[in-house]
Amino acid sequence: MTGSLFDHLADDYDVARPSYPDGIYRALEEAAGPLTGKLVLDGGAGTGIASRQLAGRGARTVALDIGELMLRRAQARSPRSCFLLADGNVIPLRDASVDLACFAQSWHWFDHDRAARELARVLRPGGFWAAWWNHEAGDGEEWFDAYQGEMESACAGYVRPARREPAPGWADELVTGTGRFEPATTTVVPWTWTLDLGRWLTYERSKSYVGDLPPADREALLSRIAGIVAARFPDGLMSVPYVTTLRLAQRCH
Repeated sequence: MTGSLFDHLADDYDVARPSYPDGIYRALEEAAGPLTGKLVLDGGAGTGIASRQLAGRGARTVALDIGELMLRRAQARSPRSCFLLADGNVIPLRDASVDLACFAQSWHWFDHDRAARELARVLRPGGFWAAWWNHEAGDGEEWFDAYQGEMESACAGYVRPARREPAPGWADELVTGTGRFEPATTTVVPWTWTLDLGRWLTYERSKSYVGDLPPADREALLSRIAGIVAARFPDGLMSVPYVTTLRLAQRCH
């Protein structure tokens, strides 16, 4: 098992990353029933953002990640929950033991072929695979386009959310392709994140492609982003449109 790309970013990730909108959890419960009492795997749990939200709705959560420092922060916030320092491509859980397997902002980091087979194994018949992503959705706003231009220029391989391959398709084809899941469904939840400039810059630091820049390049990029944001939000309080896209597929009975 290799280490996490995010462990050296754990402090920034923990304090700056946003939670997920209530609409995602309502969609989960509409499909899978109330979360209360369900055994839920949070794969790629990081600092436990989704784990805490799931537990807050009564789920029994198992938070799994390859990042020791990330999981330490999750455990500090929820000391009574279950945490596994393990590879989600080889899940250390019994067959047909999980009611719901969630991947919040993390499914794209897994080996989808191996992970899909593992999900088919650990999910009980009738259980659900769920993967969701937060995406900034400010395209067309002058400040946002300028900010995205800076990101694309500074970070090799970065592609703004509006131009990425959408989650349907690559996100679930190997899950449903196992022949052990029903066709996946999509739920899109729009929301707005209100935050101050300081948190936004810490949030940017927590992104793998920003955190991996040479220090001087990273600080120069963040300085340019700060200038763009300050010009648009002179009082320092930002309002950023987001969407969260959920893909959900049921394990065949």
